[in-house]
Formats: sequence, C-alpha cells, structure tokens
Amino acid sequence: MKQYRPRGILGAGLAAALFLGAAPAAAVGARQKQAARPARAAAKSSQSAASAFEARVKAYAEMREAVEGKLPKLSKDATAEQIQAHKETFQQAVRAARGAAKHGDLFTPDAAAHIRATIRSEFRGARLRELRETVMGPETAGVPLRVNYPYPESKELLEMPPTLLLKLPQLPKQVRYRFVGRSLLLVDRENGLIIDYMTDALP
Repeated sequence: MKQYRPRGILGAGLAAALFLGAAPAAAVGARQKQAARPARAAAKSSQSAASAFEARVKAYAEMREAVEGKLPKLSKDATAEQIQAHKETFQQAVRAARGAAKHGDLFTPDAAAHIRATIRSEFRGARLRELRETVMGPETAGVPLRVNYPYPESKELLEMPPTLLLKLPQLPKQVRYRFVGRSLLLVDRENGLIIDYMTDALP
C-alpha cells in the first residue's frame, strides 16, 4: 500500500529549501555590490579630478594663446636675438596676465592625489626603480619651484617616459610635464614659464 504524502507539505518543504539556498547567495551578491560601490565611487571621483585638471590646463592654454596673439609676429628671418627678445616679452605678458597665480591653482589637492595614485599604481618594483633613475639623473638642481617663474635655460629638460605620459591627464600642445627631483611641473613649451607644480609626485 503506497504511503500518502500531502502535496502541500512537500511543496512547502521544497520551497523552503529553495529559499534557504537562495538567501545566502542573495546575501553574498548584496555584499559584493556594497563592496564594489566605494571602488566605483573612487574611480568616478578620480576621473572627475583628471577631467577638471585638464579643463584648467586648457583654460591656461587658451589664455596664453590670446596673449601671444597680441604680440608682434616674428619673421621667418628673425635672428637669435630677436627670438630671445620675443620670448622674454611673451614671458612678461603671460606673467602679467597671471599676476594672481599661485601654487596649486592647477594642481589642486584632488588632481595631485589622482596623479600620485596613477604613478604609484603604474610604476612598482623594477619599473619604479627605472623611473627614479631616469628622473633623478638629469641635472635639475637649482630649478625654482615657483609659479610664474621661467624654467632656467641652463638646466636640463627631462623628457617624460612615454608610458607615463599615456597614463597622466592629457595636456594641450602648449604645455608639458617636467620632473624636477620628485616634483612634477607644468611648463609652457614656448615661453618656458613654470605654470604650476606639485611635490612628492614620485614615490
């Protein structure tokens, strides 16, 4: 004789088992989502800092283009003395236009933190040692860490490693990054002015 099992009880037991099995999985999924939120928020904040930095540098580039546009044009046959005089006039005009400029105007704390984190994440171990050797090698002692001052023509200009340039916020053609020791500078390509700088860029 077959034993009778109420279908309702069996169905309830099966549902309970399925629920108990699904609950831990759902809890794990919820915890994973919660753990991922800070990382996503940090990445978004970092990208926002980079974008804002690029916008500030672009604003500088537009300003200096407007200043240069008001200067007398150099002829194709300009002498070395005329070229130097034009450069110095350009420097003075930009310095006057940025009379209130100060350290940290472009390298704001969030932008500096983003750049430091980028360098630390991309350069570790042997790559970091190689970068340090490259950066510390050129003779840059005596370069002033001062906004609106010219980078001394007698001091070596270190070319940035291409792998690092690809990771850093992008710059307009008028501006370039330059390392001086562990500090990172923004320098105008043509007039040589130090636009801004940040310390402890290199770990």
